[in-house]
Amino acid sequence: MEPEIEDYASEEEQPYSDEQVSEEVDRYRRIVLSACSSLGNLQPVTKAVRSGCFGGEGRPIHCVSGTNMEYVPKDDCLSSLKDIKRYIQMDEQGDGKWVLQWLGEWQVLERDIIPIFTLCVKRLLPSTQSPNATDEDREHILKIVTMCVELFVFLTWNMKTESPEVKMRFTQILQMYKRMFAKNEVIFGLLSIAVMHLRKGHNTEREAMLVKGVLYVFRNILAIPDPLISPTSKNMSGLEVHDKLLAILDTELAVDFFMTLLSSADDRRFKDLRPILVDVIYYMFYRVPVSALFDEHGAWFEHSDLKRGGRHPAFGGVYAVSTGEGTIMPVFNAREVLRPFANLFKKPDKIRLPKVEPEYPVDYAWRSVDPDAIPILRRIAAVFIESCFNPFIIAMFDDLKTATSIVNDTVPRLLYIAGYFIDVSLANTEIDLGCTCAVVQTQIFGQVMRFTSTYMELKEWSSLEPAMYCIQQILLALSKMRGTKLDSLSENVLSNLFYDGDALDLFVKLCRVYRPTKMRRQCLEQIARLADTFLNTLKAYAESKSGMYIKKKIKRSAKKKAVNDASPPSVSDEPLAASGDMDEDGTKEPSVPDSDGELEDSGNEGGVSSDDENIDTEQMVERSFDFARFENAFAVNEVAKSFTNLLAPPSAMEYVYPMLYRIAITCQRPFLFFKKRTMDRLLLMFNDELNFPHR
Repeated sequence: MEPEIEDYASEEEQPYSDEQVSEEVDRYRRIVLSACSSLGNLQPVTKAVRSGCFGGEGRPIHCVSGTNMEYVPKDDCLSSLKDIKRYIQMDEQGDGKWVLQWLGEWQVLERDIIPIFTLCVKRLLPSTQSPNATDEDREHILKIVTMCVELFVFLTWNMKTESPEVKMRFTQILQMYKRMFAKNEVIFGLLSIAVMHLRKGHNTEREAMLVKGVLYVFRNILAIPDPLISPTSKNMSGLEVHDKLLAILDTELAVDFFMTLLSSADDRRFKDLRPILVDVIYYMFYRVPVSALFDEHGAWFEHSDLKRGGRHPAFGGVYAVSTGEGTIMPVFNAREVLRPFANLFKKPDKIRLPKVEPEYPVDYAWRSVDPDAIPILRRIAAVFIESCFNPFIIAMFDDLKTATSIVNDTVPRLLYIAGYFIDVSLANTEIDLGCTCAVVQTQIFGQVMRFTSTYMELKEWSSLEPAMYCIQQILLALSKMRGTKLDSLSENVLSNLFYDGDALDLFVKLCRVYRPTKMRRQCLEQIARLADTFLNTLKAYAESKSGMYIKKKIKRSAKKKAVNDASPPSVSDEPLAASGDMDEDGTKEPSVPDSDGELEDSGNEGGVSSDDENIDTEQMVERSFDFARFENAFAVNEVAKSFTNLLAPPSAMEYVYPMLYRIAITCQRPFLFFKKRTMDRLLLMFNDELNFPHR
């Protein structure tokens, strides 16, 4: 056993000098290195290689002895693995993650842990295990495999919750780990262990944790981002491992294993695996736009964030700038290249640290996709939609009914996955719309709407964006279902949606909620897409009906007379005035809007004395709906100001222009755009003949 390390976490903090700290770290480092050195080593192994013909009795005529170097674990390998796990757990109490960094620098994963794992898996599988192995031997090997899987999880876990300094140190280490796992024998070993235990009808707690750990490893390595490489750069494709990993997962049938679990997600045995499977399917299509699955010539690049002003592709694509610390950074713009040299000799009065961008559960920074990986992604998408989408989505939303919190990464990614694959099914005419009908059911669609409302109230803008994307794709699917064999389903969902006045108000509030300092530009673009899709769907539905009614919760003022008057309070139920104002849902209401745009009944009506007490009560009423008047709820200063932010630089124009037209022409409120900043942006676009030839 290795020497024990004293745990200083429970002791009172005492000041240490830099020299004492350095000595303690060196002692700690030597102890960890001693445990790593006790795992095993490479040893020469002599094997007899047969060649030539065989004699009558099967004896080889000629034999050649060959010597190979093979990894041989030591007898106390399991104890050393446990020691390394204990050191990592102790390291979690601090902030530096020094043990994980040392393990990465010493390449312990590549040189020791992975060879031990692959060797033990071969000894554990029935087809390759030794016939003389006893149950005790198999139990010992299973413990080693389990410990290796646990270390895989520790070593590949993301660092998004750590400080920026720790993230920077571990970026290259994690990318190196991803290359180590992108090998057939490693993926085969992980898959074999999981399948071997899932075939059993019942698993022990340790076996269930082992299967869960294997899925965590797959999730972690898929989540490691590749280095930022320009699509036009040459001789650097070896740094991009994600597409290679997908190809290996497909070759070793790991993708089929994931699809089997996803299609059986309603099985209670796999309930604990569902959140991990959400991340697995999300990272398999990580930063891959839907258009990349169908465009043969890479037209997705026209909508990518990687398209920036810079050098022409014939001259290398990007600039490379050294940070002075040995790190090379790709830069896409000449202005960014010259920025480090601006005011080189001027000492700044105040050093401003770079703004740290918050972590988002869904990453929309599209990446370049290897053409060889596109057929694999297409097949995975088709199999998932046709065989896994409905049972998996239903099972996940059933779990969310009892969830204590929806502010996490799983729910936004689930909403993004649902919207993403509906988008794929709409883009591919060969896919039956019934394959994605689970998410357009009234119950699940209602959950999505509630999640969106909750995210908006809690100001969880990063989670609000995928929720709006999911609603947009559901509305597009419902519109496409009309007039088909799923027309009754579409009619049922749309009638329930447009009958609820609170649901209509939600879309109005989403267009007014944008804050430039709190929300990123992509969120505003998604708001514009959702608003345009919603209004087009609502207009088409309203035009197909001879009359449309909605229910609305309104406030009424009940008049309670003086105390000496025992008469019951009276509630005014006067018929609506023909000249009354319109509420956000397009219903007539004889009152004046308040600060929030909501309308309340007048507090003094019917000639009742002002000395009477007013009691506000809420009632559900049914009113006729007028789409033309409903559009007026969008013709306000907040919406006009938000949408004009998308004019410079121009983005999502196909969704911005319809809203500007509604405000200025349909609702006849062009004065909302009579501002110098807005006019400058419009004039700049009108003069841009290159980007807007048909303006």
